Amino acid sequence: MLSSVEHQSGSGLRFRGIAGALARRGHDVHLLEPVPGGTEPETPPGVRRRACPRLPVRPELQSPLWLAHGMAAARQVRPDVVYALKPLPNAWLPAAWAGRGGARVAVDFDDLDHAYYPRGPVRALVEHFFRAAARDARDATCHNDAMRDLLTRLRGEGREPVWVEQAVEVERFSELKADPQLRARLGLGDGPVLLYAGHLGPASDLGALLPALAPIAAERPGARLLVVGDGRARPGLEAEAARVLPAGFVVFAGAVPHREVGRYYALADVALGYLRDTEANRYRASIKIREAIAAGVPAVATRLPDSERLASFLRLAEPGEGEFVAALRSELAEPSRDRARAGAEALRREATFDAAVTEIAARWEEGA
Repeated sequence: MLSSVEHQSGSGLRFRGIAGALARRGHDVHLLEPVPGGTEPETPPGVRRRACPRLPVRPELQSPLWLAHGMAAARQVRPDVVYALKPLPNAWLPAAWAGRGGARVAVDFDDLDHAYYPRGPVRALVEHFFRAAARDARDATCHNDAMRDLLTRLRGEGREPVWVEQAVEVERFSELKADPQLRARLGLGDGPVLLYAGHLGPASDLGALLPALAPIAAERPGARLLVVGDGRARPGLEAEAARVLPAGFVVFAGAVPHREVGRYYALADVALGYLRDTEANRYRASIKIREAIAAGVPAVATRLPDSERLASFLRLAEPGEGEFVAALRSELAEPSRDRARAGAEALRREATFDAAVTEIAARWEEGA
């Protein structure tokens, strides 16, 4: 399994969860993903981790290094199946090379990655690999209706993608109690606490939302926005928060190991799933909103194809910062933990990683 993105990203969480589920089915799973030096990456039981460094520079600058590690891993493991997370060159090229050696090639299309780039050569290159992988991969997997429709058109009749649900480890988030010491350390006061969790990179839309939260800060002086996550956009977000919002309203917790994230959800009164209505976001499926539901936290999310699937468990807001803040105001006035708890039960029944991999794993096992 070749991950094209770093350990702390939401896509990385998805791929590790899939790796663990495949190992539980008896597969011999090797996982390569970029990990910062000096850290202890979480690895599912039964999964063998292949070394790949994550350097403190932009991913685009080190993707050749990751590609080299992917090629080396494919040569050493000689897999029966090679499964790439995203059709980015550092994962797709080693996967395609392994395919020429006889491996069955699969790609998880979890985002429309080229849509995050402005028009130009970088976007054209990323889109080229997307289309090449959609055309050439033996198996394509996805977890978003818009992506399924696009891949079906690109791959042709009889080669439709396999649905691998955006799953979540519900037990990691359920039954957690708020930790008063953690709350005090973060300086959250009496609340309410609004939680924004996610990698603070190009895919984050927090910057667009911050100015729109000023009325909430004025109406509720005790409220705090707790931001859990890190990334290269964080310095700019901190500066924007200081410019447009009262001092102390936004608390940046920084990067938190995923095994600890549930403790932060337990502090929240409402989770924020704000996304702008963009081409890229229409192809996303948020793992963070699912984690909030799993934790029983009321959540407000922008109405997009993925959140529509979870409409029974969320308060949906029409696209736009003003519309989102209006929905947030309503949720703060009448929070619905019963709705979130019902969602957690639905996720526990239908959206575990073990359930998510059933169809694609069965294909591989039949062809073994």
